[in-house]
Parts: sequence; structure tokens; C-alpha cells
Amino acid sequence: MQGRASQYPRDEAIRAAHHDAAVLAGILTDEFRATYPGPERAEYLRVLASIVADLGGALDTRGSRVAVVFDNRRITIRFGSG
Repeated sequence: MQGRASQYPRDEAIRAAHHDAAVLAGILTDEFRATYPGPERAEYLRVLASIVADLGGALDTRGSRVAVVFDNRRITIRFGSG
């Protein structure tokens, strides 16, 4: 590696999940657009769930939508540009 970020899909998913978890912890709206557009959505959600849990929240994937819950705040996560 020569000072470049890895372009492997799994690494991109992990990097995006770290970024998004930090942003999710601070936003005040009830919807968030994920920055990860790649094919490793399950890996992204696995890492995001772990980070969010470390921050005192939880990832809720039970319904048709994915959401992050911090205290009494529920933030829906949207994927894609639409």
C-alpha cells in the first residue's frame, strides 16, 4: 500500500460504516442517506451496527427499513440516490 485507501468492496464498506456511524450519532433529523453505494451492504450494516452499539445506540433491521436508534431518536437509513 502506498498511501492510498484500499478499493476492495469490503474495505470500502467498513470505511463508509465508520464515517456514517459518527455522523448518525450527531444528526438531529429522522432520516439519513448512507454514503456506501457498493455491493457489500451486509458488511456495511454489520460494521455500522457494531460502531453504533459502541456509541450507545442500536441498529434496527426488523422492519422493511433499516434504522438507528439512539435513546428515543429513531433515524431511518436510506440507500441509493433516489
